[in-house]
Amino acid sequence: MQAFQSPSRGCAASMQIPSSCLTCYPTPVLNCLPKNPHKNACSRQQQRPSTAAAAATGSSGFQQGVDSLRNRHIGIIASDVDGTLLNSQQKLTTGVETAIRHAADAGVPLIVATGKARGPWVPEVLPRLGLTLPGVFLQGLLVTDADGQVLYSRCLPNDMVLRCIQLAAKHKLTLTAYCNDRIFCKETDEHTNRLLWYKEPTPEPVGDLESHLLGTIEVHKLIFMAPQSTIDVVRPAIEAELAGQASITTALSGMLEVLPLGASKGAGVQWLLNHLSKDASGLLALGDGENDIEMLQMAAIGVAMGNAGQNLRSIADAVVSSNDEDGVAEAVHEFVLGPRGLSAGKVAVASRVAAHQ
Repeated sequence: MQAFQSPSRGCAASMQIPSSCLTCYPTPVLNCLPKNPHKNACSRQQQRPSTAAAAATGSSGFQQGVDSLRNRHIGIIASDVDGTLLNSQQKLTTGVETAIRHAADAGVPLIVATGKARGPWVPEVLPRLGLTLPGVFLQGLLVTDADGQVLYSRCLPNDMVLRCIQLAAKHKLTLTAYCNDRIFCKETDEHTNRLLWYKEPTPEPVGDLESHLLGTIEVHKLIFMAPQSTIDVVRPAIEAELAGQASITTALSGMLEVLPLGASKGAGVQWLLNHLSKDASGLLALGDGENDIEMLQMAAIGVAMGNAGQNLRSIADAVVSSNDEDGVAEAVHEFVLGPRGLSAGKVAVASRVAAHQ
């Protein structure tokens, strides 16, 4: 086991949500993510020193950190899909499927929390997991029940859609518009074709996006698409242009997402927890991308996959194996089944575990 140290965990920012962009059935929208009593408060924290030497010499410090997390009673799991629940071949492995079903049998159900739309991947994946709870889609902007009926929806205002269409033209970027279970684009190209690999709805070329969308179709989110090197160059300019008007995130290389101001996957998960009369103090959250940060921050235990970037690892409570090594199953055994005496032996947490006293 490698050493662990406690990362600073910031507080979630309040969300300013224009009522004109919100449809909510039937629970009121949250104004902000509540402080999680299991996380440190918003005040500045001192980082714990590294305990590499202690771990190497067999000190109990690392194990105490693991045990501290195991002692948190988990009652529900929220998992990202691409890069987390599915492996790099977009497959749900038997190991992950079995662990999730065993957790459900133990009374700990899973909800999917993804940036994806409800596309062709849904009937291929969700029935295998036996999920009965609602799911969070489109970076928290759409929550549906198990049959696909909308419980919560939040969309971009028309002026933001127009602004992004103009920015895409200015920077010569491909732009895709996610509208519930449909995706629209000006024309298909190598970038929109990437979405087919992830089994998203097939992008529909419509020519002029402005005339097709504005005033007729509600847009949940927009994605600028280009080689990652181009995204790295234009992201600061786009963030400056949209500052205070929209939220920016990324889930996959070569894609920069525009969401309504204050929106996040974490906010969508929190809405669903409230809808289910569940509390984040019993949440195990699993993810691999920048768009999972808010979700992991709000959870009792936030777990980053071994394939996650450093920005997510730095705020996670634990880092498990990659999505190609059944990291989700590892986390479920470690923090759900193991503490209930239902796991055959302890599954080692692959990286560091932060103990929050």
